[in-house]
Amino acid sequence: MNKLLFAIAAACVFTGCTAAPMKEPPMHHKNNQTVALLPQTSTTLAPDTVLRFERVDDSRCPPDVVCITAGKIVYHFTLIFPTGQEPFDLEPAEPTYISVQRPDLVIALATTPPPPRPTSAPPAPPSAVRLTISQPAESR
Repeated sequence: MNKLLFAIAAACVFTGCTAAPMKEPPMHHKNNQTVALLPQTSTTLAPDTVLRFERVDDSRCPPDVVCITAGKIVYHFTLIFPTGQEPFDLEPAEPTYISVQRPDLVIALATTPPPPRPTSAPPAPPSAVRLTISQPAESR
């Protein structure tokens, strides 16, 4: 019975977390760039706009454990403008974010999350997340 529960939980984890379709950013933007960021690093998107990758929270069920829920992986970011900061999250279920302060700026996950690690495995080194940034040419 435990093996059956594990198999069902594993199927939920792998189909629910890693096979989620990635939504494409709106195609009306003329310029797309791809960036890769490690946690606690930043990139300048425009003279007045910086994107910071804060951290990743991974609550997905490890493959060697039977879990009640599959959990999820969430990437936390902050857009930094002269007028303030705009924190936001991306995850496979909601992979696209449109800036509130700059609605022409669209940020989308362009990475596939790594599989959950077994509980006996050492912590994984930080890995980069890839993002597709869409914005008009004149704002760069």
